[in-house]
Amino acid sequence: MRRRLALVFVALAVMLAVGFLVPLARSVKSQAELRTLTGAQSDARGAATALAAVVSTTGRSPALEDAAYIIGSFETENIVILMPDDMKIGRGVPDLDLRSIAKDGSIIADVEGGVIAVVPINFDDDSSAVVATYVQDSDLREGVATSWLILAALGLIVVIGSVPIADRLAASLIKPVKGLSNAALKWAGGDLSARVEPSGPREIAESGQAFNLLAERLTELLAAERERVADLSHRLRTPLAALRLQAESTKDANHRNALIADIANLEGEVTALIEDLRKLPDEQSTIADLSTVVEKRMGFWRIVASAQDRELSVITTSEEPILVSSPDAEVLTALDNLVQNVLAHTPEGTGFSVTVLDDPPSLVVNDEGEGLSSPNVFDRGSTTGESSGIGLDIVRKIAEASGGEVRIGEGPGANIIVRFGMPNNN
Repeated sequence: MRRRLALVFVALAVMLAVGFLVPLARSVKSQAELRTLTGAQSDARGAATALAAVVSTTGRSPALEDAAYIIGSFETENIVILMPDDMKIGRGVPDLDLRSIAKDGSIIADVEGGVIAVVPINFDDDSSAVVATYVQDSDLREGVATSWLILAALGLIVVIGSVPIADRLAASLIKPVKGLSNAALKWAGGDLSARVEPSGPREIAESGQAFNLLAERLTELLAAERERVADLSHRLRTPLAALRLQAESTKDANHRNALIADIANLEGEVTALIEDLRKLPDEQSTIADLSTVVEKRMGFWRIVASAQDRELSVITTSEEPILVSSPDAEVLTALDNLVQNVLAHTPEGTGFSVTVLDDPPSLVVNDEGEGLSSPNVFDRGSTTGESSGIGLDIVRKIAEASGGEVRIGEGPGANIIVRFGMPNNN
């Protein structure tokens, strides 16, 4: 678009230059012809006046010497005097019937190869003479070609000079529009902090201001909506607590444990939802500290394990942050599904452990149960009759999305190892 605008401005400059220089060139040509013809006519009249003065002073017809002297006093060679006896004095004028041309008085006539100016002189004795000057066509255009070259060079300079000016002018229009487009693309990509610096012509600057106002308003509406959803999620804790109390009063132990595990999982999802919604989009990161996320979450699962008389150990192999290429929410989902799998498929009182490894960054959940019923438990749709296999399939997808993998480790019970990808590998 910048190139098109620049070409438009250059085209306008060309049109203006042509529209101005062409009439000027024609005017130069006309002025040159007029100047030459005026000079020729002035010479003819001057010679006629001098000849008439000689006759008036001497009282006789002009002699050949008089005519020759008058012609010699002019710088031009293209002048003749036709004497009363039809003798021509001078040269440089075509052989024409001057008396016939001069019968209509002083005129300028087009002849072959140029233009002739004639001035008749009438004497008292009824005799007459004719003074004529001749201008060739080449003399009429003398200096015109040079003037046209100068005008053409001037037009070329104007057009070439307009190119950088047109480019800068086009850039001044395109730059604010490009900034507005980039800000809109950032917004489409989730960067709600993107704004534009209003600049350029008034209409474009107003568009930038309108975009900023729209972005501010949408940010406020999104923040308010997130707060409302987060508050709603927070209020769900109360009915969940009531459900937990009712589940704990169930006499069937297996049924009670299943209900408590489901409620605990739901509470975990609600907690994750609240934490996720409390963050603005630009605060959400695709990199998580595995050890920190697990440590915070296991505080909740320790309570659940204690309620079911399960021994739970949480082990971290490094005191330094263990960064993985997965958001906090994804790590929480994987952890919750693994712990939920232990609670759902092992008897009450069965212990388990959660270990965080740093090289490579991995999450290991190991229980003291009877082990996995099938090596295909990570495939969606795989079922043991008590589960659909969806939870572990989600764990697999989270690990692979981060650049890692899920595998089954060795152990008397179920040993599931989730390796996450590291940030510098993505």
